[in-house]
Amino acid sequence: MNDAGTESIEAWLESRPSEGGGCGRLRCGTCVGEWHVEAYLGAGLSSEVYRVRNLRLSYEGALKLLVNDARNLKTRFLAEIDALRFLSLPSLPRFFGAGEFGGKPFYVMEYLLPLPDPMPRGDVPGFMNKVAKAVQTLHEAGYVHRDLKPGNILLRRNGDPVLIDLGLVKQRGNEHTPLGWKPRKVSMVDGKPVGVGTIDFAAPEQLLEGKSLVQGDVFSLGKIAWYLYGENPPSTMRSIIHRATREIPTERYESAQAFAAAVRRRNRHTVVLWLLVALGVSAMVLAVVFRAEIKKKLVDLLVPQEPVVAIAPNPDAENEEPPAPVDPAEEVLQRPDESEEAYFERMSPLAEEGEILAQLAVAEACFYGRGTPTNRVAAVAWYRKAANTGDASAQASLAYCLLNGLGCEKNVGEAAEWYARGAEQDDLNAINGLAFCRLNGIGVEKDEKSGFELAMRAALRGHAPSQTLVGECFLEGRGVARDQERGETWLYRATRQNNKRAEMLLQVY
Repeated sequence: MNDAGTESIEAWLESRPSEGGGCGRLRCGTCVGEWHVEAYLGAGLSSEVYRVRNLRLSYEGALKLLVNDARNLKTRFLAEIDALRFLSLPSLPRFFGAGEFGGKPFYVMEYLLPLPDPMPRGDVPGFMNKVAKAVQTLHEAGYVHRDLKPGNILLRRNGDPVLIDLGLVKQRGNEHTPLGWKPRKVSMVDGKPVGVGTIDFAAPEQLLEGKSLVQGDVFSLGKIAWYLYGENPPSTMRSIIHRATREIPTERYESAQAFAAAVRRRNRHTVVLWLLVALGVSAMVLAVVFRAEIKKKLVDLLVPQEPVVAIAPNPDAENEEPPAPVDPAEEVLQRPDESEEAYFERMSPLAEEGEILAQLAVAEACFYGRGTPTNRVAAVAWYRKAANTGDASAQASLAYCLLNGLGCEKNVGEAAEWYARGAEQDDLNAINGLAFCRLNGIGVEKDEKSGFELAMRAALRGHAPSQTLVGECFLEGRGVARDQERGETWLYRATRQNNKRAEMLLQVY
């Protein structure tokens, strides 16, 4: 992966926190100017990102704070701020402001949501139509994106797609050639030569010759559609994808707008076909219901009906107030203004009383040293208490400690047993752990096929470590036929959740 791809905005806008329980430099409740920090979202190469809320207007935003100035990243960070401020387009993130905090620059943009993974197949044509329109808006403003991929598309709450990661955006030149607009040789963000995009989604002329054409973004749109369908698009979309991804730029759709029009036409044909099928089925159903209703009326005429007896209401019930529902989970949540130390002290007696969620909270605090000195022996003891009550999350955590000898003597056999118990309750971490054990014959008999199937079971539900494990299986041919392309695809999915191992494997392979 190139530096621009790794440093993309999507790496820090993911809705899930980074693995290992990491936390940023800003605590929840900190005020950065007029922005109140509510949650740590993750980190990229140089920056950390937080979900924030404006103190005056109460709207949400995503705050990006520069924390690493290596390789002159500060200059690029400041240029990125200028780019977001300058490119005020509906297809790009809204820019809310910038400043410095603790000597570090930051900026705030609108808070966006990740794409559903996997996306329902029926939603793909409508989504690709919207994305193509967003790309056309960028082209009409005089720019090409050059790094379109699923990870660089996020959603507003109304479902509209937003193009992110401006690291490779180029301004279209003034000279027209037979293949399109002649591109400039530098990025519009920092004025320096940059990478050429992401291998799986970038056009051949961009990768091999450095050309930046609008047809290059059209190529990427076709690849995105293929990816969203899970590499098996329906026949109604296959011809559109094939044309969009042809090797010669002039044989593709001439614009993102033309690509969108083709998707709309093909989608209308599909809708009409399904509508005809639905009308036929509805007619059959109505016929059956009609016959049943006539039969019921005949029976009602022949069989005497019982009188209806009204039940008098309870006069006292009107004065009774229904008890307010109590969520036991709220009691063990850390309060916004509560320090880690105070939270640990509040959870400890609850854990002693047998509250499972409190036991897990105390175990996590001891394991990671939050509000109390790190004590993994105590953490294992608390994990075991909760696991013995049948809590699947605790079972997976206990198994992890036993597998790696963290806070206890290493015992791979017992670890596999606890993973199996958690997997029976459909805990994704437990499923992933059991898959790892079976793939490698750790604590259980080696069964690569079963291990791959378990990993795929969790990967299809968006579990990043399992997606990484599935990617490894495809790359190494373990439990499944070797398939380089599918392996890298699964690793890319995991990197969208900031999975470090997936990023490392992509660099290796």
